[in-house]
Amino acid sequence: MFMKTLLKKAASYFFTYRCPGCDSHEFDFSNELFCMDCMRKLCCIHPPFCDGCGAELDGVLNLCSKCLVGEPRPWKNAVSIFHMDGLGSDLIHRFKYNGDFELGGPLSALAEMVLRSRGLNVDVVVPVPLHWRRLFMRGYNQSEVIAKGLANRLGVPMERMLKRNRYTKQQANLDKAEREKNLIGAFSLIKGANCKKRSILLVDDVMTTGSTLTEAAKVLLNGVDCEVSILVLARR
Repeated sequence: MFMKTLLKKAASYFFTYRCPGCDSHEFDFSNELFCMDCMRKLCCIHPPFCDGCGAELDGVLNLCSKCLVGEPRPWKNAVSIFHMDGLGSDLIHRFKYNGDFELGGPLSALAEMVLRSRGLNVDVVVPVPLHWRRLFMRGYNQSEVIAKGLANRLGVPMERMLKRNRYTKQQANLDKAEREKNLIGAFSLIKGANCKKRSILLVDDVMTTGSTLTEAAKVLLNGVDCEVSILVLARR
């Protein structure tokens, strides 16, 4: 850790770094996040948080009004970092569809900062998987990129515990009922995956209704003594 910090400080004397969010502002490379202008533009989610979806609470209970009227969530805690608006939407689009890998570092650093501020401790980080066809077309799993970066920062393993059983329609193009039907039986546990007595952090990029995370979490929890929390970059 000391050598990593020393190398970053030394590099800052010889190179000019630009913010990965706007590509125009010089910024403090040592913080590995975004420039202050971009941080102000991000519609970050502020406490108190809903345990169901990670959004801001709009009442006195630990669930927001939307989660109170919906189906019970299978996870214990939910962490969302920013709203899918403005700069947040642009960052997700660049990272997910344009192969902008340099965003993986600052986004995972931001995820670590928010997770630690929530005081959540986990034993393992698990990404929501892509079907092999979509993985082949995209070239990478954006959720796994964040999960790897976050696990390294937390000092815990990142493990592929889930597999996608079939190629499903993109959730963004479906309504709530269609999303739920689309994901029935979509996930299964990888052979040899160890969930027992572990605190699992399930990671995805965007949460809209939570259908994808719900199905994935149910598979992890199925008949096993474990605990699941979720983390998403953006809340739609």
